[in-house]
Amino acid sequence: MDRISIDFDEVRRMEAASERAWPAAEVVPYDGWEIRVTGDIGRRVNSVGAVAAGALPVMDKIAHCEGFYRDRGMPPRFKLTAASLPAELDVLLSERGYEIEAPVSVQTRPLGDVAAPDEVEVAKDPTPDWVAANIRIGGHGTWNPALFPELLDRIVLPTAYAAVWDDDEIIATGMAVAEADLAGLFEVVTDPSQRGRGLATRVVAALLAWGRARGAATGYLQVMLDNDPALRLYGRLGFTEAYRYWYRRGEEPAGSV
Repeated sequence: MDRISIDFDEVRRMEAASERAWPAAEVVPYDGWEIRVTGDIGRRVNSVGAVAAGALPVMDKIAHCEGFYRDRGMPPRFKLTAASLPAELDVLLSERGYEIEAPVSVQTRPLGDVAAPDEVEVAKDPTPDWVAANIRIGGHGTWNPALFPELLDRIVLPTAYAAVWDDDEIIATGMAVAEADLAGLFEVVTDPSQRGRGLATRVVAALLAWGRARGAATGYLQVMLDNDPALRLYGRLGFTEAYRYWYRRGEEPAGSV
């Protein structure tokens, strides 16, 4: 799936940082893997991270993870990169009938030349207005909205919440989480009625400038490979692909709706 020439140690470092930036409600270590479960709020926090090879037979581990998720009424799902371990895991899951879901490009750019625009409000905590606006315009209609503030509350790293206002309404949002030399961008969204005004560009600039001020040297973000407008935007802003991840999804548990 991932044919980019990459440093696997760097991929694992960035994957670990992004998981801390977007923490699952429950993380169960299992022989070098991390089984994550949160509820109806996206794939990332409801999937297995194959961090290390471990010592147990891999097919036994897959079966264990399948039982873990199915006991909770959820389909088993693995989040994979070219650096996932063991190296044959993607092939084994494919042979077991797991389908590929949501391939994502992880992109980075250096922060040496970013400047914050004046018209973007940046706060250290998510206000109720910010949370409501992000849920409203972020395309998260399938999420359980009650789980989003809970996820934000679990973030222990320095975080910034950016907003662009139009009179008394937020029309664009974004957030960043800083750790060491990395600043990760998340939830960069613009009200559909306001697109084409460069609002996302301003939000990204404000968040990258915040990350640089916190000591980060590199900004990173994740963008779906089928999101052509976002890929073009981030390309114009100097982001380039570092690596990719994707999901392998198993069958729905019996009796699920």
